[in-house]
Amino acid sequence: MASTATIGCLLDVSGSMREALETGRPGEGAIERLQAVLRAALQLAQTEKERDPNARMFVAAFGLNEETKCPPVVDLCSVVATLLDGRGDNRTGHDLLIGLANQHNLDHISQYIRTKLSDDEARIVYAHMRRHPERVTEFVNAIPKAGEMRNRRVQGRVGGAIAGAWLAMAALGPLGLMSGVLAGAAVANVGVEAVEDRAVERSDALKLARGIWDEWWLECAELVPRSVAEVVDLLQRLQDHPSTRDSSRDEGGTLLDMIRRYMYGWTPMKKAMEKSLAVFVRAPATHKRVLVLISDGHSTDGDPSPVARELQQQKITIAAVYLTANQAFSVRHLHDRPVDNWNEGQRTLFGMTSRVAGTTHPIPVLASTGWQVPSSGECALYTTTCTSELLEEFCSALLSARFSSADVLLDLLGRVELDSFINDQHVLTCRNPSNQGQSAVCYAHAIAAALHMALVRIVGRAGGYPTIPEIRTRILQAFPPLAGGGRAPEEVLRAATVWYRPLRFRKVDEEGARQAVLHRRPVLTTFRLSDPRWDRFSQHFQHGATTAKTVLKREHMAPYRGWPDGGGHAVVLVKCGPGSLTFLNSWGRQWGDNGTFSVEDHTVLQLDRPSGPSPVNFYDVYWLESELSSQEQQAYIDKADDAFRTRSEQVPGLLQFEARCPHCRTNSSVAHFRGSIRRAVCPRCYRSFAPQPGHLMQALYTRAGLDDLP
Repeated sequence: MASTATIGCLLDVSGSMREALETGRPGEGAIERLQAVLRAALQLAQTEKERDPNARMFVAAFGLNEETKCPPVVDLCSVVATLLDGRGDNRTGHDLLIGLANQHNLDHISQYIRTKLSDDEARIVYAHMRRHPERVTEFVNAIPKAGEMRNRRVQGRVGGAIAGAWLAMAALGPLGLMSGVLAGAAVANVGVEAVEDRAVERSDALKLARGIWDEWWLECAELVPRSVAEVVDLLQRLQDHPSTRDSSRDEGGTLLDMIRRYMYGWTPMKKAMEKSLAVFVRAPATHKRVLVLISDGHSTDGDPSPVARELQQQKITIAAVYLTANQAFSVRHLHDRPVDNWNEGQRTLFGMTSRVAGTTHPIPVLASTGWQVPSSGECALYTTTCTSELLEEFCSALLSARFSSADVLLDLLGRVELDSFINDQHVLTCRNPSNQGQSAVCYAHAIAAALHMALVRIVGRAGGYPTIPEIRTRILQAFPPLAGGGRAPEEVLRAATVWYRPLRFRKVDEEGARQAVLHRRPVLTTFRLSDPRWDRFSQHFQHGATTAKTVLKREHMAPYRGWPDGGGHAVVLVKCGPGSLTFLNSWGRQWGDNGTFSVEDHTVLQLDRPSGPSPVNFYDVYWLESELSSQEQQAYIDKADDAFRTRSEQVPGLLQFEARCPHCRTNSSVAHFRGSIRRAVCPRCYRSFAPQPGHLMQALYTRAGLDDLP
């Protein structure tokens, strides 16, 4: 089965990132911060593996120190795959290469392997020999033979003794013969070691070993898309690898220790993005293509922005995380525009990332878990963070929605299909609002829709869910239209929120209305227009008009803002865009855009009075979790359990996702947790905690295939 996704992850390990990678919160060490960055890459791979096992992924590190003969950009998985070779028995690289030499009776070279090659170099040579057995013979033949080394030692010692004797006799006569021989032999030993050392240094074997090291780095400079299963395996083993140590050279440590020795060079971000673009271009066309960049945005090889534009022209989504040690950036915040106090690096990363609508995943997921989302209805896939948790949270959300976990969440929150009531058979088709006649009941339609949308967000509501026609009938019975037309919306809302527990409402401005919609809450909206404005409004959206599905702008309505008042109308705000507000109307499906209409902003719907503009009124209809009954709260938990159980049956690997315990700070697979969606119990330390915002897929685990509640 062909892959439907290609995912790339670029990790900045250059010198400018040293503080960000090595200075975390108190108690968070250098390796822990680096582990957090790699864990974010692992989460991306795990998430995509569950959604699409055939997906391909590459993970690159850029900014390695070229003074250590490393390429500026390397394929991290290639590096890890080689360094893991032979580590199963906990031997050092020196031990492995010496063992290979001993297999060919070349144990005399052991000391030179330890002194002439670093443990890393020895391990790479060993791994290369394992992958290319034909080079073992070449390496063995290049090593000076034991007999040759012995002859050099003997010849050196004899020659030194004779030379010493002649010099001593010349100075002291025959009495100096013996002391000269001894002194000459001592000097000869030193000389022999130096000669032998030079011979080994110049040997073909050492040249070959160092050539293999250089070849290996060049191989690692090629970014290779791998199956997500392989990426998950390599990154997981990198995280889990135990310490080893070569006491003779004070080298070794974890794989992360080894990698860290080659970090902190210049920042070739432009080069890294160019290499990523080449990978995407070479890879077969896939439905989803995403590049995630974790950096501080400070490129030293030129402006990467043109390459970012090329990536986006290839329909590759770019997301970025600005990682910093600055504790001020510990908030969950998405942006639609740069912030005044941002530095150049932040602005560079923000400028390269893709923009998405506020209703596009993963934005609703992040908004539902406490992230601040811009009210414009559009934001960049960019965030600034100083904590490991927020880094993992953002990266986890980026792809989590792509296998429908976001859809599950939003369904649990009561997402409503608008089509189900836009074309309701009881909706009356009103004439032009400036001449409504006997059908001035738009307030009942709009309020009924808003109340229904709010109620269905309550899982297992006591008393059930009254339909829109039922709510509307009750409103019209209690609040029939007045002789002048319509009713005051606040009057109706005050009564209706008593009828339908536990609903509340509050009057908000456009910013508050946008935030409510982004959080999936209905917003009742009322406005008034002059007669000429109603005419212009109706012409724009009338059935069959070429403009019916376009945005009505301020410039279209500007000539008609004046008095007199032509009447009011009530609708429901259902969608926000960076340059538009979209409302559900009650004039039937054939009107406007399938029963909805869009305006540039609220000022398009204002009426100019002698005393000033008549405001557009927004009413956020909501409820508080604290006011739900215990049965309703439990119903939510039960439905979450059922939804996750169903999802885990469809995607068995879902339970292998990891969640982090805030007490012992260890990661465990979801399947090993006990407890509930409100209170999880760690399988390591057995302490309970409320699952943190952002780990929604983990927070939904509860009892899906797990033990009963404790």
